[in-house]
Amino acid sequence: MTGNRLRRVWDTRPALGAWCWIPAPAVVEQLVWGGFDFILFDCQHGEFGVGDLEPLLRVTTNTEVTPVVRVPTNDYYAIGHALDAGAEVVVVPMVETKADAERAAAATRFFPTGTRSYAGTRSTRVLGTDPEQVNREVACLAMVETATGLANVAEIAGTEGIDGIFIGPADLAITLGLPPGPPPYATEVERAIDQVVAACVSAGVVPGLAAGSDYAARGLRFLTVTGDRALLQRGRSELEKARAALG
Repeated sequence: MTGNRLRRVWDTRPALGAWCWIPAPAVVEQLVWGGFDFILFDCQHGEFGVGDLEPLLRVTTNTEVTPVVRVPTNDYYAIGHALDAGAEVVVVPMVETKADAERAAAATRFFPTGTRSYAGTRSTRVLGTDPEQVNREVACLAMVETATGLANVAEIAGTEGIDGIFIGPADLAITLGLPPGPPPYATEVERAIDQVVAACVSAGVVPGLAAGSDYAARGLRFLTVTGDRALLQRGRSELEKARAALG
């Protein structure tokens, strides 16, 4: 066990990852071979739930790829289950207030800094058995993806136990009365991204975004650059090229 590699990566350079929505170990294996810094397993919008995680996370064992899980909601049991399955980073959606952020952060840490329950699950083989060590290594990212969350972003970023803010540009745009994307986003959303980055820099935490690597120059340190669905959909463009070539 070498600890949470992703923490070392985003301290030195932007971390680039891929989304996983398809609950198939073979798909995860292909993403691992892709050389990403992390895979973000999406239990909110993916085709699997928290209970399906463990076989998928096992594929990342003994690799250079950090398993990140977006839980379906800011729920103590969902967060604990994801961590027990072997997640090293948890992304919590729809965090709108400091109280939301405190609840998410507490669920990821053992006493005395949190309320996570200890169990001898496979997580002990990922980040260790010492609660203090695990508390240092595990990371909690709060999603700011609403106008309310944006208004409270400084307090959220400054909450103890919150290691970063992951911006959800689509929902943020919708709550601002704008279309959801894709990038480049509406001017108001682009300004919101800069606002979140500034809040993260001030609080000393990591800003992240569900967008491409172009945003690294804006200070984003945690970026999802593609996903399993997007990679499979590229096959359609190859088909169209072949059909065009055949006339």
